[in-house]
Amino acid sequence: MAAAVMERVGTALQAGDFSAVVGLLDEAELCSPSASALEEGWPAALHLLGHIYNGSLPDARMLYKRLPEAVKAEPQVKAAWQLLQYAWQGSGKGVWRALRGHPWAGHCRVLVEALAERAEDAVAAALGRGWRRAGDGSGALEVVPPALARGELDSLASLEQLSEYMMQLE
Repeated sequence: MAAAVMERVGTALQAGDFSAVVGLLDEAELCSPSASALEEGWPAALHLLGHIYNGSLPDARMLYKRLPEAVKAEPQVKAAWQLLQYAWQGSGKGVWRALRGHPWAGHCRVLVEALAERAEDAVAAALGRGWRRAGDGSGALEVVPPALARGELDSLASLEQLSEYMMQLE
């Protein structure tokens, strides 16, 4: 891959324009004169992480399917694939484990830190909208049940009792 593309990717990462990374890599892949662009030192893990960051999980899956087996065997690509699988399944706990459980290096580390920051912001926003951390220590979030207002029914038994009362009034 051309050094110019990686230079532009590095510039985008330094500027905090994380969503531009995947566009640069997609363009470089499509414009490559070589049919084996994904084999020649391609930053596959970074490309996968870029799709995950942008929320384009189907595109990330298709990219992974196009990768040669030798590239899929690289540790960072394996870790990015695991992260993608957890994100695809909606497993927040798995996503955190995948983000924090691998020693990310180079440009991938920068993008993973941005993903983690985005996830932390989402958790903080959820906590501000009436969610709370589960009491089991797992770090999972649960909805805080609203407090019952005076006169509200809190169970099926109360509803049945009210129905019987209303029938007696009729």
